[in-house]
Amino acid sequence: MTALRKTLLVEEEPLVATAVARAPAAKLYVVTAKAPAEAAAAAPEPAGTIKNIALFLVAPFIGLAYIVAMPLVGLGLLAVLAARAAAKFTAVRTLAVALKHIGLLLAAPMIGLAYVVFFPALCLALLAWTGGRAVAGMR
Repeated sequence: MTALRKTLLVEEEPLVATAVARAPAAKLYVVTAKAPAEAAAAAPEPAGTIKNIALFLVAPFIGLAYIVAMPLVGLGLLAVLAARAAAKFTAVRTLAVALKHIGLLLAAPMIGLAYVVFFPALCLALLAWTGGRAVAGMR
């Protein structure tokens, strides 16, 4: 037996008196220097290298974004906790409902304007997309 290939052989006597055909067990494992799949995976792709270089150059800015965002996340968490604590009072809940209605009343014209401005462009884009799919399906 070599170090690279090991097989398990059954060498014990059976516990019962009947004869049992003995056969070597299947190979447990085979170790090779480099498997073909590993050799193919070891070669770096040019796109992967460029991506890694880009991530290396952008990493400080991502870290800076996290550093800048942390105080804002903390303040948001404090605001949520304060709102939950204040919501236990009936007067605060009533005020919140009134402010919600006022905010929706003020936002309604802007939402209507967004519908008027963006829906025609959206519908034209959907029409062009559907027409493109129909033309591509004809070929």
